[in-house]
Amino acid sequence: KKVSRMEESVEVKPPATEDNIEVKPGSDPTEFAKETAKDDVDEKADAILHHEKFGMREIVIPLGEKEIRFNPLTSLFAIAFLWGLAAWCMSDPEGSRDKLVEFRGDVAELFTWFYVGTNPAFMFFIIWVAYRFGDIRLGTKDSTPEFDDITYFSMLFSAGIGVGLFFYGVAEPLWHRGSHWFAESGYRAQDEIDMFALNLTVFHWGITGWSQYLIVAICAGLASFRFNLPMTLRSCFYPMLGDYAWGWIGDVIDGYTIVTTVAGVCTSLGLGAFQIAAGLKRVGAIDKDISEDDLTDVHLYSIWIITALATISVVSGIGVGIKYLSQIAFGLGQLLLFWVFTMEKTNYILNLMVQEIGYYFQWTIFQMNFHTDAFGQLNHGEGRAVDGNSAATWFMDAWTIFYIGWWVAWAAFVGLFIARVSKGRTIRSIIFFSYACPLVYTILWFCVFGGVGLRQVRQAEELQEMGLAMHNNSDFFQNSEDDFCYDVPQVPEISYTGLDNSTKTFSNTLMGVTPVCLFNSGDDQTAWFNVLNSFSYPNDFTNGLGSFLSWVSIFSLSIYFITSSDSGSLVVDNLASNGFEDAHWIQRVFWAFTEGGAASALLVSGGQSALRALQAASILSGLPFTFFLIVMCQSIVKMCTVAEENDKEDTNVTLEEDYHRKRTFAMPIFGGIFNIFEVVLSFGKVHEKRAEISQINGQEVSGFFTAILAPFIPLNKIYSMARPKAADSMGNKFWVITYTIFYYLTVGLFCSIGKSPAFRGIGWSTMAIAACILCAIRSTVRSNNKIEGNVVADFICSMFIWPQVLVQLEKELTEKNNTPTEEDEVGKEEPAVEKPKVEEASA
Repeated sequence: KKVSRMEESVEVKPPATEDNIEVKPGSDPTEFAKETAKDDVDEKADAILHHEKFGMREIVIPLGEKEIRFNPLTSLFAIAFLWGLAAWCMSDPEGSRDKLVEFRGDVAELFTWFYVGTNPAFMFFIIWVAYRFGDIRLGTKDSTPEFDDITYFSMLFSAGIGVGLFFYGVAEPLWHRGSHWFAESGYRAQDEIDMFALNLTVFHWGITGWSQYLIVAICAGLASFRFNLPMTLRSCFYPMLGDYAWGWIGDVIDGYTIVTTVAGVCTSLGLGAFQIAAGLKRVGAIDKDISEDDLTDVHLYSIWIITALATISVVSGIGVGIKYLSQIAFGLGQLLLFWVFTMEKTNYILNLMVQEIGYYFQWTIFQMNFHTDAFGQLNHGEGRAVDGNSAATWFMDAWTIFYIGWWVAWAAFVGLFIARVSKGRTIRSIIFFSYACPLVYTILWFCVFGGVGLRQVRQAEELQEMGLAMHNNSDFFQNSEDDFCYDVPQVPEISYTGLDNSTKTFSNTLMGVTPVCLFNSGDDQTAWFNVLNSFSYPNDFTNGLGSFLSWVSIFSLSIYFITSSDSGSLVVDNLASNGFEDAHWIQRVFWAFTEGGAASALLVSGGQSALRALQAASILSGLPFTFFLIVMCQSIVKMCTVAEENDKEDTNVTLEEDYHRKRTFAMPIFGGIFNIFEVVLSFGKVHEKRAEISQINGQEVSGFFTAILAPFIPLNKIYSMARPKAADSMGNKFWVITYTIFYYLTVGLFCSIGKSPAFRGIGWSTMAIAACILCAIRSTVRSNNKIEGNVVADFICSMFIWPQVLVQLEKELTEKNNTPTEEDEVGKEEPAVEKPKVEEASA
């Protein structure tokens, strides 16, 4: 029954119409149309059979011409976890926000090294994959891309970073004028600080942010389009988990991914509503003194209008709604970029672009990519600099770690979407459009909008200084409508005596660009609209071009939010339906409304505090997902190796065949006692595909608890079987006794942490020593039996799931000793062979 997955791939044909039916001479067009329709039905049936052969948990409800298909465990896990988290945020918005932000701060403090270290590692890994396996396609060797390059980049950009560029395009460089290690060094000039602020912003949004997306995109795309596995995240783990990926472990992976995706989209919808409302205030569409209740209504209207349009888009399909909306949003962004570029100080912006390219390659690729601000995160009393010239202790948590966690939390959503639209493309092409193109566009975007924001803030500071020098009032040029904005005198030059008694000349070379605004950190959402509103010319217009540009921006921003919502709904529906791409449209509607409903509920009950709490929870989810990404890197190498061999040798080896031809432990590290979850969640009726590997073995269960309470018992058996020679007897006893001492010492030390924090450090040391001993014997058994693996995995398993390692090794060696060798089999067969039969055979 083993059939190659590549041979089962379904070629999608267009529906039969009068225009595309080729009628042979003498044939009946009606009969031919019936036969074509029958072929379409057969293809759909084949697709369903292919989907069902993986044996994943699934509920099927016929509804009209299509069926509702969803994984009950994945869906219920995601819905329960998501709404449970949302309920906490709604019932106690301030408390949940404070607690989750505190958790996020603890993660940043303890795992900055991990977040920052893995980020460039992922980047260099992707670059290596582009060099080593760049010609491999996400599909068959002769497949072609589904979308043209411009449409493809627009869709990637809209799902990946489109929304954020509007929110942070002006505000972030202004935020970075202080608080970080460069600005607080005490000897930098303002020009240096502002240039670094822009470069730090581009670093946060540059290629390192796309590395996590690409790992998921390449891994899922290869699994689905090259090896014909379902388009879900669990498929990325098949090279490591085998058929366990289709069981409870895969259900948890997909359910967890749904939670992070929906939480991220909900947060974006809510925060997007705040920015849209800020824009509507700026253009006068709503009153600046609007009441809180009325403002909440505006936020809700924004969310549900976006949700409704996103629902229509996602129902229309990826080739219609998502495609065209992405093109419109990208086009409007281009127009805004061009208008601001040409109406502001263009030569300054061009200088800034060239300068930023140099700064990016000088500072970002290595220095900033690995910068953890180790000294700046020290508190007073821990060794903080006494000169006071250190970064704020919260800076890394609030910015760099926030961004890395946010990229990782969105990696599944954006990565799966990129994979979905990348069918037929080579790995090198995908990396180019996700690395080079976004980097260039990010530099252009922030140099235009961020550069203009920085220039206008500096000009406002000049006006403050000029007002103080000329009129002894720094607010002399202050705008009547906004205390943070200043009216630029519409004359070519003003000469005055500065505060240092020198003669200065204020030259206005940008007539009509007024007012210019300082940065209001308490209302950073208005920074974007302050820049657009500064274009007040032609002078005979009451509001100039500012209002027009703001309206275009609001419209473009709304479309970007729509594309984020519909892309998220599409990905979540794929995950909930086990990757079945022809599921009923009502499922996508359900998830789109779930996102809008959760965002609305959070907004009504807790306002921005509840949304920030959910955002913090979403970012916290990035920590465990980083481990997922590490495993996916291994899967990418495995899948690329198999694909490359298939291309060279013109073979068609599937991932299933490759997995089963390698030597593995008799009991996987995720098997044994963990099979209880599969049996319980299947209500005792495990699917036949996983029935054999999911059996509950009483010895494995009892062995697990024995390994926890008395690890020396299984360890002694393991050493006796792995090293049976009499000469090794004393050594075996030494290592068993040593391990036992350090094991119980570790337990005692961790139980005593409350008495002295020093016990924690000693406990980790003793735990590591015990893990090294167990790692050594596992590596020996693995090498002697030619089992696939590596010493890093040996150590990690020995450190954190030692009971499973002990059960695994004992079972492996016991089965090996009970299995007859080839010599034994030959010896048994020889007496049974009679001489006459041999002669007869010879004759």
